Amino acid sequence: MKKENAHPNEKLKAGAAVEGSAIFPGSFPVRKATATAEVLMRLLDGEHLTGLDAVTNANTTRLAAVVHALQKEHGWSIERAEKAAGCSDGRMVFVTEYWLHPQAIARAEEAGAVHWCGEVRAARAELRKEAPHARERATRLNTSRRQRQADAQARQCPLLGGAYE
Repeated sequence: MKKENAHPNEKLKAGAAVEGSAIFPGSFPVRKATATAEVLMRLLDGEHLTGLDAVTNANTTRLAAVVHALQKEHGWSIERAEKAAGCSDGRMVFVTEYWLHPQAIARAEEAGAVHWCGEVRAARAELRKEAPHARERATRLNTSRRQRQADAQARQCPLLGGAYE
């Protein structure tokens, strides 16, 4: 019995978006200027992504959360595996690498992924134009917050010349 309020990708939410030997693509996020859209775009382009790749290329430190959202909310079946990586401090660690199955990419292309990916590229490029302004705003905000915190600590701590209120 089908639930009336079921998620449109309910059949895909249970895990792999596979029925028999066919792999079905999930849905494309509506908002195209997001890190989530960029991660999916990169996966659809055949990239294999790690957390560091996502920081460098998609401007997100939350790749696992983005992958989870793409699976749970959009129905994508994203492959993953642990991969050894050498660190600059001499250690070796294991990281998770994510990618889409080639058949899922092919099905997504049939469903309009090429056009959607172009829109994501354009939206993200437009957003990146605002990066210098965002950095300036962040610097001002952080400076203001640090000053407010210092003022509050000075008022609360007698050792710093303030009094407990």
